[in-house]
Amino acid sequence: MGREFLAVNCTIFFWLLALIAWFFNVSSLACLSGACSLSSFVLHIKLNQASQMFKKNKSTDVTPSPSPSSIPLPCEEKESTGTKKQDPTVIASNVCFEGNIASSGHVYIYGSLKGNIEAGDGLIKIIHGGLVEGNITCRELIIDGNVVGQCRSQSLEIAENGYVLGTIAYNHLAIKKGGKFSGQAEILPTETGKNNVPGFTHETPASVGISKAAEKNDKKKPA
Repeated sequence: MGREFLAVNCTIFFWLLALIAWFFNVSSLACLSGACSLSSFVLHIKLNQASQMFKKNKSTDVTPSPSPSSIPLPCEEKESTGTKKQDPTVIASNVCFEGNIASSGHVYIYGSLKGNIEAGDGLIKIIHGGLVEGNITCRELIIDGNVVGQCRSQSLEIAENGYVLGTIAYNHLAIKKGGKFSGQAEILPTETGKNNVPGFTHETPASVGISKAAEKNDKKKPA
């Protein structure tokens, strides 16, 4: 505040000094004081104009910060249906479902199902206490409950509480202690392209038995 009004104070001081000199008939001092007072007043006007221009320039240089509402928020990309994982199919306990199930994901049976289940490359697990009356086709099958029907899977496991009544077809079979199976079993042929040994062909136990019997018959024939 003192710096802004320094020129005004000087103007008033020299003006009062000029009046006092004029009152005492000191004309030279009165003229000098009046000139200083006028110069101080002109200086005050110039300084005031310069400060106003500086304030305008400062206000134009400062850019307002964007408000939070004006900032664009990153939009979340929705996952395409192809990248989403397939949710498992679950038959809860104390539920009796009648009908066929076709799923590309995993299937868990806690309750009772009367119908066929096809999971393709998925996993089907019959939980302890669960019951399936129908045919089952999948890549991996774990039976810890009861199944009445045909089971066709690359990997088949009958757990401790599992019981299967019917036909099973598999590439790999595991029956744990306590698991039960009653019916017919069949080994599925291996997929083409998995045998990398030249000239080697996979023979099922049935074909091996047939070839051995043929060799015995050839030996018995007279020369």
